[in-house]
Amino acid sequence: MGILRSVILASLALCAVVVAVQPAGAADWLRYEKGYITKDTTWSGTVTIVGQTVVRRGVTLTILPGTVVKFEWIDEDGDEIGDGELTVEGKLIARGTKDNVITFTSARPNPKMKDWTFVQISVNKEALVEHCVFEYAFSGLQVHYSDAVIRNCLFRYNFEGVRFSTTDVRIENNDFVENYYAIRSEAHGSRAIVTKNRFRGNDFAFFPVQKNGETVKTFGNDIAESIHYNIKFGMNQKQDMDFANNWWGTADPAEIAETIWDGDREAGLGRVTWRPFLDKAPEGCGIQP
Repeated sequence: MGILRSVILASLALCAVVVAVQPAGAADWLRYEKGYITKDTTWSGTVTIVGQTVVRRGVTLTILPGTVVKFEWIDEDGDEIGDGELTVEGKLIARGTKDNVITFTSARPNPKMKDWTFVQISVNKEALVEHCVFEYAFSGLQVHYSDAVIRNCLFRYNFEGVRFSTTDVRIENNDFVENYYAIRSEAHGSRAIVTKNRFRGNDFAFFPVQKNGETVKTFGNDIAESIHYNIKFGMNQKQDMDFANNWWGTADPAEIAETIWDGDREAGLGRVTWRPFLDKAPEGCGIQP
C-alpha cells in the first residue's frame, strides 16, 4: 500500500494547480506549476507559470488589462529552451488597452530569447488577443485549429513572434521587432489575413515552411530592415505565394528581390509574387489606439 500511495500522490502532483496569494495590501499574484485550469478563470495582477499550464476545453480564460504573466526558467530536457507554456484548449480572451497592456514575459532578471516556450491557442473559437506584449519566448504566440484575431500586439525578442497552422486567423496592426522569425506559417489550408503590420529588425519577417497557398493573404504591411530576408521559404514550401501590395522598405525592384528567398534562388521552391508593390510605407500600420 505504501508504494501504491506514493504513486498516486506523485500522479496527483503532476496534475495539481498551485495557487498562492500575497499578503493583504500587496499586489495580487497567482502561481501555477504544471497544472490544469478546469473552470472559467480571470487573471489580473501578476501570474507566474512554472512548466506547462493547460486551460481545458470548454473553459474560458480571461486576462484583464495590465496583467503580467511571467514564465519561470526551467529546462528539464536540456534543449536550452525554457519549458514554461500556456496552452489554451478552451477560449482565450486577452484584451489589454494601449495604455494598459497585457504582458507575457520571462521571469528571469536578465531575460533573453527562448526563456519560455509559448502561449498556444488550440481548438479555440473566437479567441481574441489585443494590446498584448510577447517577449523573450521561443514562440511568442501559436495558433492551431482555431479561430482567432491577433491585433495591436507587440512581438519582440522572440525566436518566433507568431506561428500558425491549420487555422482561421487575422493578424493586423501588430509590431514585430527584433525577432528571429517574425511570422512562421505551416498553413495546411489555413485561412489567414496578415495586414497593416509593421516589421523592423527581424532576421526574417516571414518564414513560410510548407503548404502555404492562396488562402494566406498578406498585403498592406510595412516590412523593412530585415537582417537577412524579408521572406524566406522553407525547404518544403513548394507552392507559390502572393505578397503583392506591401511596402518593402524601398521602391527599387532589384533591392526588393534581394530580400526574398524563393524558387528564384533555390530550385524546387515556390515563388513569391511581390508585384505590384507599394511605393511608400502605408499609413495606419503597427499598433493603433
